[in-house]
Amino acid sequence: MPEEQINLNPAEAAAALAQQKVNACIDAGKNFRLEAGAGAGKTYSLVEALKRLIAERGAEYIQKRQQVACITFTKVARDEILNEIDQHPAILVETIHSFCWGFMSRFQSRLRTLIPQFERYKEKVEAAGGLGAKTVEYDLGFFGIEEDKVTLYHDDVPEMMAKLMELPKFRQLLTSAYPVLFIDEYQDTDAAFMGSISKHFFLGGEGPLVGLFGDHWQTIYRDDFDLAALPNVEGIDKGANFRSTPAIVKVLNKLRPELIQAVKDPDAIGEAQAFHTNGYVGERTNDRNSKDDVFAPVARGFLAALRKRLVEEGWDFNPKITKILMLTHNALAEEQGYPTVVDIFKGGRNDAFAKKEDKTIDFLVSLVEPMCKAYQEKRYGEMFRVLGGPQAIKSHADKQAWRKDMEALENLRKNSTVGELLDHLKKTHRPRLADPVARREEAMIAFDPESGEEEQKSIQRHRRLRDVPYTEIVELAKFIEGFTPFATQHSVKGAEFENVLVVLGGGWNHYNWPRMLELMSANAIPEKQRKGFYRARNLFYVGISRPKKRLAVLLTQTLPDEAMTSLEKLFGAQHIHALNLE
Repeated sequence: MPEEQINLNPAEAAAALAQQKVNACIDAGKNFRLEAGAGAGKTYSLVEALKRLIAERGAEYIQKRQQVACITFTKVARDEILNEIDQHPAILVETIHSFCWGFMSRFQSRLRTLIPQFERYKEKVEAAGGLGAKTVEYDLGFFGIEEDKVTLYHDDVPEMMAKLMELPKFRQLLTSAYPVLFIDEYQDTDAAFMGSISKHFFLGGEGPLVGLFGDHWQTIYRDDFDLAALPNVEGIDKGANFRSTPAIVKVLNKLRPELIQAVKDPDAIGEAQAFHTNGYVGERTNDRNSKDDVFAPVARGFLAALRKRLVEEGWDFNPKITKILMLTHNALAEEQGYPTVVDIFKGGRNDAFAKKEDKTIDFLVSLVEPMCKAYQEKRYGEMFRVLGGPQAIKSHADKQAWRKDMEALENLRKNSTVGELLDHLKKTHRPRLADPVARREEAMIAFDPESGEEEQKSIQRHRRLRDVPYTEIVELAKFIEGFTPFATQHSVKGAEFENVLVVLGGGWNHYNWPRMLELMSANAIPEKQRKGFYRARNLFYVGISRPKKRLAVLLTQTLPDEAMTSLEKLFGAQHIHALNLE
């Protein structure tokens, strides 16, 4: 063992070993994938690799006008990495959209050729009489054809990049500019873009040295849950956990034996407990999305009883210290103030609002709300950043018009419906409706109920959302972004808290917790249940891996014997407790 490793704690020793393997791959010019489980310090490994490249090759890259490209999943991650490397000029750190557009924007002729190939834009291109020599731009993320330019929709950018990578010359230019390409959170990166990387750079044996950093067990935004079989990519596991106490890591290692994690402090005091409601003899649910669960008022009673018990055991439910992660029925929605939204999505994609998969919800929560929050706090630079960049404010009159529209928007947020607010935005374009939302508005108006055709489900939901008081969207945004003591597992990926209480119940057609636990005890998982199992398992893993010191899991549905067996294997029989109402 090298002398500098003698005094390392177990997590540091495991991390050092993984870093050595990363360095060896870089030195040998081999593509690699670092699997870093929850709490392993994935970003630290990525930054260390970048710092080493700066030290050893930074001057050379600058001289050759080359850079290491590092693609991140979020702007927060981008800023964190840039800060760690002091914004070194040999490293380009960007989100996938900024990176792709920054490189492909120079290929204007090719972009004009590609746009009509998208089925969703054919009609618009034909109606405009073709694109001619219009400039293709990507700024606010909305598709539109104007007199002198074409603007791209947000999701078009990585898809177009993937299409351009079919061209050998394009790939050569990309490799020449970026001899090393790191991709953070590879498992959640755009599927078309990752597919082109795999096809041409991994399978094809060409291109830059590619380093993937992520964890396929934390894939909760896509449906590809297996560890992708990437050809010619060296797999490296980082078996460390710097976050959680041994009691919690023990559960994680039982759940994931193929990636055993070593802890930072083997003597750290902590706890991991599970609570069930099997002893409840009252009526339980029996509908499509919720089997054998207690009803909402009873669920709230169990949660209150457990909180009381945990407080007596030393827990502090200050929101800054303890987080309650919930993926259960609309009991939480009733408490938080958006029951109508939950009701609209009930029975179908009823997690689409929590994951912001619904385009209308995504537009309101990801764009309108952050923009209004920045305006309220007089952070106008941030407001325009949310909008996609500086706006044309050339005179005092322009400034007054902006203020008038924003004040009207603020009033509508407090006193109107979603539909009234959208109608306001259609007039002011501050902000412009996202393309999918604009298309829903058009489809809703064009729909003829006497035609005999059924209106699309997404349009039906949009129509119902228009009647929802906008204050529910404000509360929903707070919930999704984690500004309350409660959160969904979806909103805390990458976060950590001192203590975490995870509440798992029915009401979500994608997540069947008793079945997930039953399948853990099965010899094999039936093919038709694989996707549902892995989706639930990954979200369960994300939830229980957030705490640093204390973990408690409350399951409100009846657990069959096989499910109880799995729970005991994970937590240990002595840490499983029957919870009763007083």
